[in-house]
Amino acid sequence: MLVLWCVLGGAAVLGLGYKLRPRPGRALPKPGPPPENRAESVRRILKHLQRKTIAELAEGTAGVVVGVVRARPDVDPMLAPVSGRPCLGYHLEIYSTQFDAHWKFRQLCDEAPCVAFEVEDATGRIGVDAADLELAITDGVGTLYYPPLPPAIGDRVPFAHMAVTVEEGLLLDGARVLVCGLVARDTSATDYRDGQTKLMLRASATFPLVASTDPDLMTPGKRPIDPKELYGRGA
Repeated sequence: MLVLWCVLGGAAVLGLGYKLRPRPGRALPKPGPPPENRAESVRRILKHLQRKTIAELAEGTAGVVVGVVRARPDVDPMLAPVSGRPCLGYHLEIYSTQFDAHWKFRQLCDEAPCVAFEVEDATGRIGVDAADLELAITDGVGTLYYPPLPPAIGDRVPFAHMAVTVEEGLLLDGARVLVCGLVARDTSATDYRDGQTKLMLRASATFPLVASTDPDLMTPGKRPIDPKELYGRGA
């Protein structure tokens, strides 16, 4: 009897081990494509949300506006790292010239800092906070760089890459821009002589602050979505 139990127990262990081992010819599925990059996520938000005029915005609501960039006199501009041009913000993307496993050029750098600025349309003007602002400017022309790379580029990429493509989009005073954010009171404003509360677009825990100057985004999608339908709160 002891011998029989040992045989049965051994068969059970072998059977369990067989089930856990991958069967020949049934390899694990290949990993999917990499997630959508930051710039494309920004573009997707801006393209599909309804737009409002600045006069239609109210504190505590979310909105998307199209207007002209205006520099704030109390905020210093920054310098773009590659071109060295003064700007209110820049979007620097650097790509490898070699394909990855998904036949795409690997993104090596995605950098998009910005200073606070204002947006003006025919109905008014509103501030745009720089904190947590996601800037995407993807309509620039790519430039191919071979080593030795300029320090502004070489310091941002792995040493092993032999050549890179660089795209640098600039946010300039007077440019047409599309901005999405939560409307809040601008506590930094000091000019209340007109008796009106100054407003600013900001990011919140429930609503993003994103901006782009890409011309193809200025026309909304066929079925624009109300911000409150997408995010539920803060709209």
